Amino acid sequence: MKKPYWLKQSYLKYKINNILFSFTQIFISKNKNGKRVLITELDGIGDIIVKQKLVDLIAEKHGKENVVLLATYGTELLEFMGYKCEVFTKNVHYNFFKLINLFKKLCEYDIGILYSLEFSSEDKLDFLNKLRLKEIYAFKGGIIDNWKGKNVNLVEKEGTKVLDILSNYARKFINPNVKKNQIIPRLNVETFDGSYIAVGIGSSDKNKIAFPKKLAEFLETITKEYPEMKFHILGYGKNDLEYFKKIESCFSKKENLVCFVNKLDLVGTMHQIAHAKLYIGFDSGLYNIAYALKKKQICMVSINRGHDFFHEDENIRFVYKELDSRAETITDSLGYNSEISSISTSIFKENFDFLFEESRKINTFIN
Repeated sequence: MKKPYWLKQSYLKYKINNILFSFTQIFISKNKNGKRVLITELDGIGDIIVKQKLVDLIAEKHGKENVVLLATYGTELLEFMGYKCEVFTKNVHYNFFKLINLFKKLCEYDIGILYSLEFSSEDKLDFLNKLRLKEIYAFKGGIIDNWKGKNVNLVEKEGTKVLDILSNYARKFINPNVKKNQIIPRLNVETFDGSYIAVGIGSSDKNKIAFPKKLAEFLETITKEYPEMKFHILGYGKNDLEYFKKIESCFSKKENLVCFVNKLDLVGTMHQIAHAKLYIGFDSGLYNIAYALKKKQICMVSINRGHDFFHEDENIRFVYKELDSRAETITDSLGYNSEISSISTSIFKENFDFLFEESRKINTFIN
């Protein structure tokens, strides 16, 4: 018999911490004037990149010096952009001491306005309700919907693409004249076409990526024509390192693989993409970084997943499995996407050749 959610250890721990926090926070000095702005971005790296221009618009309205960001991932990128950040570490809302220390830090900023940029505010944000907030702005459909006695402003998630949703948020809460093209993220980093190809191998969900042997096959099609081409492999964490090792084990020209997994922070990874000839990867945070850098890229995706983050951009070639082909049955897939793993090498190479030639034309024109 399945245990009720209210008897699960994680739920009980959260509730106990919440009770302790609610009592203890009474004795913490709160803001006096509430002049500063808190922006919460507790989603993944890709979301942070895509929402970058929205953050900039908020900073323009209130003054960048008055803005503090609360994020779980990508804080080094936000700091690179010149923002003050506090880190919401994973599961901090289950740890009373960490949560109360974070709350104390936020109280020191004299915060009066909250912009929640999560597409759905979760229970872990509920502790912010104890701040003396004068104004709150958020998407409808989360824990903030239930906050009472405050000036809570909510907006529906309208639109089929993520930029439509974000531009609607901006028009509602920041500037009614904001246009969609003003929300397109752009990272202020020098880019050029180097001599290598950057390859991103990670994603927040293994079901967004092909199994390692298939990616190795895609890269092999490039080395057949360009035998000296180097591939700078980008990723982070134990899973990405294991993924790289599987690629390496079946790749014929191992000397062409340069592993940067776990060797760079996010800013260093961004520069690797910025200085690559082009980028190859899946629907991930790095895909969104390449998009914000206007870097030519191949993104291998599934036609059966949501397309709200599939950006309309001439620099991106989305590669799908051919509609009339069957998905491969992969016995060692371990959660990898069988549909993406069924993309033919010929389709991949066709898209690579197109981007490679486009890049060559641009460089010839510039030179």
